[in-house]
Amino acid sequence: MRRSLATVAAAGLAAALVAGGAAMTTTPATAAAGCKVTYTIVNQWGGGFQGDVAITNLGDPVGGWKLEFDFPDSGQKIASGWNATWTQSGTHVTATSVSYNGAIATNATVSGMGFTASLTGANPVPATFWLNGFMCSGPATLSPTPSPSPTPTPSPTPTPSPSPTPSPTPTVTPTPGTPRPGVGPCTPGATYPNPLPSSSVTATKIRDGFNFLEGPVWDATTQTLLLSLMRDGTGSEGVQPADVLRFTEPNTFETFISGSGSNGLALSRDGGTLLAATHDQRSVSSFRLPDRTRGVVASSYQGRAFNSPNDLTVGADGTVYFTDPDFQRANRPDQMSGRTGVFRVKNGVVSLIDDTIREPNGVVLSPDGKTLYVGGNGTGRIYKWPVNPDGSVGARADFASLNGSDGATIDCAGNLYQASFNDGKVHVYAPSGVQLGTISAGLNTTNVAFGGPDGRTLYITSGTPSRGGNSGNFGLYRVRLNVPGWPY
Repeated sequence: MRRSLATVAAAGLAAALVAGGAAMTTTPATAAAGCKVTYTIVNQWGGGFQGDVAITNLGDPVGGWKLEFDFPDSGQKIASGWNATWTQSGTHVTATSVSYNGAIATNATVSGMGFTASLTGANPVPATFWLNGFMCSGPATLSPTPSPSPTPTPSPTPTPSPSPTPSPTPTVTPTPGTPRPGVGPCTPGATYPNPLPSSSVTATKIRDGFNFLEGPVWDATTQTLLLSLMRDGTGSEGVQPADVLRFTEPNTFETFISGSGSNGLALSRDGGTLLAATHDQRSVSSFRLPDRTRGVVASSYQGRAFNSPNDLTVGADGTVYFTDPDFQRANRPDQMSGRTGVFRVKNGVVSLIDDTIREPNGVVLSPDGKTLYVGGNGTGRIYKWPVNPDGSVGARADFASLNGSDGATIDCAGNLYQASFNDGKVHVYAPSGVQLGTISAGLNTTNVAFGGPDGRTLYITSGTPSRGGNSGNFGLYRVRLNVPGWPY
């Protein structure tokens, strides 16, 4: 996604990005004598925009804060926010700190407080900010504000021969929904070029030496990639331990959640909660990003334990769709009568979508949320379902043929990126089902995810599985593409 930026430096305060959970306010301490606010319009579309705020404390430390400002236009109305408790009365906006980001030391900066707002007229930026009742000092500087019309996109790029290109180039008009902090929705109404620089693309290896990598997902809050590191099975049941790693460009890896037991990963729409297909507990789990507290999204279906949930995706209304093959069930009892399935969970209620697909694997939603795709690892097919407004699905249809399908993702034009464990490639399909080309990344490709500041970097996990003794050699790869990826 191409993003326009309008930044004004003035006085005030913002919050660090929230990472899920209920917001807890704190009592503001005495305001610092000096402070500076950077107010940024991250993205704008017809009828709305996303704003971010960062604050630098130039005076005495504060233990809690309240930020206030006035929208210059009465049509600017906040719809949702993160990393602060947001309220609006008329044009007056108030944001108060949450439990973990209230303290700001002298010369320290907190950043990432964000919101989405509706828009009926122009989108001027606020000129004055107050921190704990004191107006901050300092001149304001403003760069051009983005136009409310969709951001222009590059002209369509002809597909190099011999890759077939559907005509005309696929176009999608996604619903903005609630954007993840720092990413926002795909550009509504945009026409995107062919996503691949050529019909056969080779990704670049960042680093290998990992036993088995899976489930990458981009965390725009921290501008990092989260992914699962799985090891060989242990104990009498042979269950594979797993951790969540965090990758920071260009080449830093660290353990983020130990003992996660995870495979596929996703983020909630507000970016505050990590959702995980967790084979250790045969469940779908949640991890609050501020403290990494683990919760349960789905533990069983009609009283029966799942096999080993593998991959998942989340809709705009919070509905979670996940696949349940038996790859990591190991030596534990089969409670699904030999069936592997596709499920959804909404408001804590688990519903079966399909239990006739052998080893369903990667699962992803189209940008508009109206189509669900699932790769059948054991059937040689990729399937799709129409998604109803309540999150339920209609009749299943074949989408494409592919052996060994694994994880998947999708871009803003609705093109599907399906990893194949069998041939070590990512197969790219237009929404019509026409194959646009392939991306190579070593052997035995397991999963893919879009990320990077502009959403146009595709990360790929691929490698050689272990033959015992944690002897696997998986790596993380990256490649730059022409179209940004849908972040959910």
